[in-house]
Amino acid sequence: MEINHRRLNRVDVVGVTGRLTAAEAPELQERINALFNEGRYRILLDFANLEYISSPGLRVLIEARKRAREWKITDFDRGDVRIVNLPPRIKEVFDLTGFTSLFHIYNDVVEAVGSF
Repeated sequence: MEINHRRLNRVDVVGVTGRLTAAEAPELQERINALFNEGRYRILLDFANLEYISSPGLRVLIEARKRAREWKITDFDRGDVRIVNLPPRIKEVFDLTGFTSLFHIYNDVVEAVGSF
C-alpha cells in the first residue's frame, strides 16, 4: 500500500494505492491521526487506485469519520471524512457493509473538495 497526501487550503486529500490489508491499516490510521493532531479535520480519501480493503481498513475509515465529525465550529462547519473515486469492486464492499450510506462519496475530486 502507498499513501500520498496533498494539503489544500481547507481540505487534505489522502490518496491510497494498492491493497489496504490488516497489516497496512495501522499505517493509514497513523497518517489520519497525524492530520487530526495538526488540527486538520476535513479529509478526502481518494481511492482511485485502491485494489482491496480489509475489515481493519474499514474500521480505520469509520473511526476517522467519527473523530473528524466530533470537531465543529458551528452546526454547519464541522469536520468530516469523505471519499472520492471509489472503484466498483470497493463500492460493492461499501454496499454490502452499509458504508455507502455512512460516507459522502464523489466521482470527481473538484466536486468533493468543493463539498467541504
